[in-house]
Amino acid sequence: MTETRGERARHWRYEELPGVDLLRARYIRKSFVRHTHEHFVIAAIADGVEVFHHGSGDQYAGAGALALVNPDTPHTGRAGVPEGWQYGAVYPSPDVVAAIAAETTTLRGTPGFVTPVLDDPYTVRLVHQVLRATDEGNALAADTLLRVAVTRLLRLNGGTLPRREVRTAGAR
Repeated sequence: MTETRGERARHWRYEELPGVDLLRARYIRKSFVRHTHEHFVIAAIADGVEVFHHGSGDQYAGAGALALVNPDTPHTGRAGVPEGWQYGAVYPSPDVVAAIAAETTTLRGTPGFVTPVLDDPYTVRLVHQVLRATDEGNALAADTLLRVAVTRLLRLNGGTLPRREVRTAGAR
């Protein structure tokens, strides 16, 4: 776990939940420069407010909300209040999300999130329960809770992402 002046972060992988990274963090002064992830970001805000630039403007996610970022989508991150923000996050791979979508939704094509912030305390609790299950070594609970959370998010806030052209070093 990394800790700096009241800030802390723990990033890990649980072997029984392949294709998913996990994170618990509390940040006060930390500021993330513009970056992307290969995986989805499903960040469940437990306390405080996170502000992140996404698309054409700043997005605000407070306690009980989820910050949702599709793969390869540029975004930033910083505290929206002086006391910072605390959250738990799961980072499922596009393959994991696509498999869940195919099994549990009517979405076809490449699934993703339509809006970057969703106020849904129920799914926030589910994400934190996924993290707790991995800490407890309960693979069945972790997998089931992840599937329920992703299914719920896709049903509430899912859509088909536009096809993105992959650029190579030689592309003009």
